[in-house]
Amino acid sequence: MSKIKPIYGIFSDGIPHIRFGSGEKTIIVFLGGPGNELPKGIEFKMYSKSFIPFMKDYTIYLVTRKSGLHQNYTTLDMSNDYAEMIDHEFKGRVDVLVGISYGGLILQHFAVDHPDKSEYKIIAMATHIISKKGIELDLKFATYLSEGKKAKAYASISDVFASKGLKKYFYKIMLFTSGLFMKNPKSKTFSDDVIIEAKAEESHNTKDRLSNITVPILILCGDKDFFNTKEDFEEMAQLIPKTILKVYPNKGHDIFSSKRFSNDILEFISNKQINS
Repeated sequence: MSKIKPIYGIFSDGIPHIRFGSGEKTIIVFLGGPGNELPKGIEFKMYSKSFIPFMKDYTIYLVTRKSGLHQNYTTLDMSNDYAEMIDHEFKGRVDVLVGISYGGLILQHFAVDHPDKSEYKIIAMATHIISKKGIELDLKFATYLSEGKKAKAYASISDVFASKGLKKYFYKIMLFTSGLFMKNPKSKTFSDDVIIEAKAEESHNTKDRLSNITVPILILCGDKDFFNTKEDFEEMAQLIPKTILKVYPNKGHDIFSSKRFSNDILEFISNKQINS
């Protein structure tokens, strides 16, 4: 496989995206947050690695959220933004949608309100609620980013990847160093947007909506996820009428780095019986 050449752009609706792959079919990935900056360098490699097996048959778009969000913007509003994007840019339908972390929150609303805009839907590392410690961490992360303290922001999320010991120290140093080299956001409204996104996460709760999802959903999670317990994922799987839940043993909020991640998605979108 040759080096992936990402093509950065902004859709007409103002939603930033990265495009790679050359297939006729389409995968859209709702990326994590809070924060609407597109991943670059090592962070892009981390996300794109999971989608290398799809690049021949699919064109992949990694998307974040648009700039200039108004106060009290919600994950439901973001879902509707994505629906408009698919209408305008993809003639109203794509093949596969993957919601990762924050993007998985948005995909829950999307699956309820816009079931026909994609054939397959995958929610990874996200449930209908977020733990108190998860909310507190993301609010801290967003506050640091809004103040331009990128190194502190990324160092603050070391708990997501390791809770103690040398491993946590390693992640903290690595993330802090990465933050030092990150460029300032291009968006003039980023400082406000990232806080609005964090507050939207805080208010997210789709428990009463999930039973209205009429299409099959693949849920992927680690049993040691920082933001949610295994029981949270199991509850969401029970609330959605048609689900396949895959739990990765001894994995946290980083399952897309696992070889299983792409294989599970490939199996899901290839199994016509499951999705009928």
